[in-house]
Amino acid sequence: MRNTLGRGSRLTTVLLAGALAGSALTAVTGTASATPGAAAPDTAAAAVVPSGPGMELSAASFTQMTVDDVGQRVWIAGDRVYPDGSRDGEVVGVLYGGVGRAVASAHMAAPLSGVAVEPDGSKVYAGQSDHIATYSHYSGSLYPLDPIPAPADGCGRELVHTGGRLFFTSRPAASPEGCADALGSVGVAATAEGGKAGEVMYSSTPIHLEGGPGGLLVTAPERWSPTADPDLGIYRVTDGADGNLLEFLGERRFTEDGTDRGMDFRDADFSADGSVLAVADGVRGTVLLGGQDARFLENHYAPLPEGVAPTAVAFSPDGKWFAQGGAASGDAADLTLAFADPSVERQPLRISFEDEAAGHRVVPRGMEFSGDGQQLFVVTSNQEGTRFWLHTIQTREALAPSRIVDVTHGPAVAGGPFRVTGRLDLDGLAPTEAPRITVQRLNGLEVADLPSVPVAEDGTFVLEDVLPDRVGDVHYVLGYAGDEVHYRSEHWLVVETVKASSTVTRDGR
Repeated sequence: MRNTLGRGSRLTTVLLAGALAGSALTAVTGTASATPGAAAPDTAAAAVVPSGPGMELSAASFTQMTVDDVGQRVWIAGDRVYPDGSRDGEVVGVLYGGVGRAVASAHMAAPLSGVAVEPDGSKVYAGQSDHIATYSHYSGSLYPLDPIPAPADGCGRELVHTGGRLFFTSRPAASPEGCADALGSVGVAATAEGGKAGEVMYSSTPIHLEGGPGGLLVTAPERWSPTADPDLGIYRVTDGADGNLLEFLGERRFTEDGTDRGMDFRDADFSADGSVLAVADGVRGTVLLGGQDARFLENHYAPLPEGVAPTAVAFSPDGKWFAQGGAASGDAADLTLAFADPSVERQPLRISFEDEAAGHRVVPRGMEFSGDGQQLFVVTSNQEGTRFWLHTIQTREALAPSRIVDVTHGPAVAGGPFRVTGRLDLDGLAPTEAPRITVQRLNGLEVADLPSVPVAEDGTFVLEDVLPDRVGDVHYVLGYAGDEVHYRSEHWLVVETVKASSTVTRDGR
């Protein structure tokens, strides 16, 4: 099908409304003309758009974030600094839907590092230097529960809830300098159902954790030197019946012969089905691995712009989107949002964070999607890493625009037959299914849903109806619900009906 179907290239301005803090982005997306019967990939250069102001966070540090889909909160852990120089740990939950206070928070001893949430949203976990703090969460309020015992940590914990278990890192060190060679561990908390606590592995270098669907768990050590070659491991959480809580699935070193620099880990995330693991690597950009065996996969995604240091990656849980974050200079894009299916040939949405009220870079591990994939949450910071902002990006704005245009109608005689013609104009690719136009007729207080109207291959459509048997204004609402790659659109048609003896018509919109 022709994308009406597109008539040459055009620019469309879209407003991205941030749900949390009034974040606004103006997006300019290029389109390409199409030939009948063929999909038209969007081959125009991807425009870079500035971000709007984000919601500034109270914390002066950032360690980890997670999304609670049940409570509809974005939980962020860090330390807060007060005017007198004192500080405490603060875990903050920002509401993006549902009910409760807009911001829930709890304060504890500094330093605080790492945050995780139960899948049902009932408990929130935050890492302390000598335990894991636990809170119950209800409608925007946090209530302290008994802490979870954990080995000492002086280097910053990471927490992940996957496979029904809470995993955390521990690394005792007397000073930040001692973190490079201290012996650390990955531990697991006990469960009410009888799951035992304990260490599941040890590491001689700092290690990062990432959870995935179906109980997947990634362990990614930091490089201990520029020439080091740490090995990333993928595991699956089991019931532990055989004495092993983790089933080893695969490991990957980024260079096997020592001739190149090894993995320089920044972030990782699994695709919705767990088949792909994306790794943000400081040397290579985004690296794709098999989610079940850690083999290298070919990367078909558009990379971050040249010179942008990668910091974060995220797949949406609904399987639709893939985001790459980075630290750019000037007006280069810090964020790239694209379809998770790389066969969808559409230029990604690229966003630049270069504003004193928006931050200057995406922080490492600073991106998460809502469970339905409709919102992408991004934490940015200033160059010094002392101020932080939370942005909410509506992913629908990365869809191609659609428009209902060239709407005309014939004579509008009360009680008589009525004919409307128009055209559905779609940017970019052909729709994934044959489109239809929904129709609603408003006649005074009466509202009628009429049968939907098919769209022809050239984008045109015809609506045939019988007008109400009275003189006056009749409103028609023509709509396109959108599809996997196109955003919805709507067109209002106001018709003034006349008596049968009159032939005067008026088309108002």
